[in-house]
Amino acid sequence: MSADTHRSVNDQPDDLASLRELVSHPHVVEVLDALSSRPHAIAELATTIAGRRSALIPALRVLAAHGLITTDNPGSWDRPLTLTDTVGLTSRGVDTVASLSYLAVWTALYEHTDHVCER
Repeated sequence: MSADTHRSVNDQPDDLASLRELVSHPHVVEVLDALSSRPHAIAELATTIAGRRSALIPALRVLAAHGLITTDNPGSWDRPLTLTDTVGLTSRGVDTVASLSYLAVWTALYEHTDHVCER
């Protein structure tokens, strides 16, 4: 699948610069990986992510700012999260996880090019 036909985030061709910026944040990829199978409570995520809960919260805020996750407790991400709040992927998050599952995307991210080869 070429970069021209692979869709994600805003149902637009992958924006590698945006993906590169996203994955540059600590724990973001680990959170996306954990959430790819099912929603998790904050307490569960904190045990699967290297570091303490305090390291997890910034990653969750980055993902929320990109519209990739949602919580079962409506309201602002500025409010304190509880250990029982459940976080899951939005449809945009599912698409982003799908994009990041391609080796060609990771190769392009690390090669700092905006060209993704055929896989």
